[in-house]
Amino acid sequence: MTNEINGFHLYQAFLAGYFEMKKNREEMNRINVFPVRDGDTGSNMVGTMKNVAAGLKSCRSAGKLLERMAELSLEGARGNSGMILTQYLNGMARHGRGKSTLSLCELADIINLSVEDAYKAVDMPREGTILSVMTAWAEKFHSLCAMHRSPQSLMEVSLERAREALEHTPEQLDILKDNRVVDAGALGFVSFLEGVDKLGDTGLVDGSMRKKILADSDRSTLSYGLEEGHGGSGKFTYRYCTEVLLEKSEADRDELRALLSPLGDSLIVAEGSEKFRIHIHTDEPDRVVDTLRRLGRVIQQKADDMKRQEQVVSARAGKIAVLTDSIADIPRELMDRYQIHSLSLSLIWDDEEYLDRLTIRPGTFYAMQEERSSFPASSLPSASRVENYFAFLLEHYEGVIVLSVSRELSGTWKQMSLAAEKFNRQEKRIAVVDTRLNSVAQGLLVERVARASVQGAGLEELILLAESLRKRIKIFVSVKTFRYMVKGGRVTPLKGAAAKLLNLKPIITLDEEGKGKAFDKSFSSGGLMKKVTALVRDIQEGKGIEEYAVVHASDRERGETFSRLVREVIGKEPSYISEISPIVGMHSGKGAVAIGIVEREE
Repeated sequence: MTNEINGFHLYQAFLAGYFEMKKNREEMNRINVFPVRDGDTGSNMVGTMKNVAAGLKSCRSAGKLLERMAELSLEGARGNSGMILTQYLNGMARHGRGKSTLSLCELADIINLSVEDAYKAVDMPREGTILSVMTAWAEKFHSLCAMHRSPQSLMEVSLERAREALEHTPEQLDILKDNRVVDAGALGFVSFLEGVDKLGDTGLVDGSMRKKILADSDRSTLSYGLEEGHGGSGKFTYRYCTEVLLEKSEADRDELRALLSPLGDSLIVAEGSEKFRIHIHTDEPDRVVDTLRRLGRVIQQKADDMKRQEQVVSARAGKIAVLTDSIADIPRELMDRYQIHSLSLSLIWDDEEYLDRLTIRPGTFYAMQEERSSFPASSLPSASRVENYFAFLLEHYEGVIVLSVSRELSGTWKQMSLAAEKFNRQEKRIAVVDTRLNSVAQGLLVERVARASVQGAGLEELILLAESLRKRIKIFVSVKTFRYMVKGGRVTPLKGAAAKLLNLKPIITLDEEGKGKAFDKSFSSGGLMKKVTALVRDIQEGKGIEEYAVVHASDRERGETFSRLVREVIGKEPSYISEISPIVGMHSGKGAVAIGIVEREE
């Protein structure tokens, strides 16, 4: 460290800090109990900083480098501590703007002011977290600078103060004391400072080291935990860790906080020069996104299921994870009971993007469908999102079985398969099964396989079960109108016009390859239900029905009526009645009803 800091020095310091933080990723995940024990603080902090490391290029100007660091961190921020780090970096960029070099005392001033910015970003800041350690380090750094200490001595002594503050965090937060650990985010920050300190006066991060930083390196741990093994409280108020990158509008941070505070907790609003990054724990990610969409353009969004993450970390029900996609129609209650994981597809509409079932719910979707003349499109989960989910599951399970929507209906199976290949090169731990099904039929298959996983079945057993079971599952969909099939290109306008003229109501099913096809038709909704009921009777009198379920497109009354008709025929209650996902509902339209049937084994 020199007395005059330029962009080159800051670049080297950042990479060295990131590299050291990355070594502690697993330890941070292990001791993560606050604000919820979801085991991802290390991954989130490293992921946030990796986005910066991957896009950052060295330059001479300190101010310009800080601005680029801030921008990249805002785009890639993840989790509570990652968000706080992001606001800290954005504070440094704001206070260092226009400065080509910084004296040590100027740097100390910027560090202090940026800690204040980090506090302001958090709706209800708590001591005993990364904020406390930031404060302790910044104050010591500033006081040493005023005493004209040498640069190396300044860093060594202020780092020691940060370590002391880290060890003190269990005395400030009861949940840390109860679990006999230090704060995970604070550990990450201290790790970063340790990396900077290791550079010394003349140390450099060379090109080969930078390549190592950007690649997946071996994960080692350096424990600051007070004792091995701990169990989190397992309690949290809200389910979804929701994050949104919002293009700046006329709204300010206080206005955003006032609008979002009633929707959840753990609210952090990080502010950059052109964008806001919002983090909140909520049960209504759709309301969060809708609120923000009215204030500006939503650039990115995510909603992670913290309940499922907590189950994975501390209460796994089986040794094999069961993963599906949001097209599988299955109630949340059953997904929780059997710990079913799901990746949401995206729905894109008029340059707006939504996460299926998460940031857009069926009721909202069908209202929009009635109002808009345009037709939405669906998009697959990104390759990186799939790979990150696989990596997370494989850290905790022996293997993963993926039960995707029919490959004939979506590219999801292909996307999952390509990602799985990267993890299966040495040992097959991920199996991607083409269910050749969708909607409620896919949901029934997923639920049965998950049930077997909870009962202790291994990966190969689950693969055989899925492949055998899918041959016995049928789906029949009663659609009230051809309108949306025409708009989506599934039916030609000529056929749609003819169907409308004749008031035809189709019954849709899937063939053996998983392709959609018209099975039958009727001239009224009542007649349509009678025809489907007759199909059910034929199956019951033939092979017999082992299980069935009914789903509907935002029409619970019609779904229950249909279920009652089927129950009268076979004398059995449905396994569940649930809603069709918005992406499935794109083509079916409001009022569609579907039945999934599991035939008895011969």
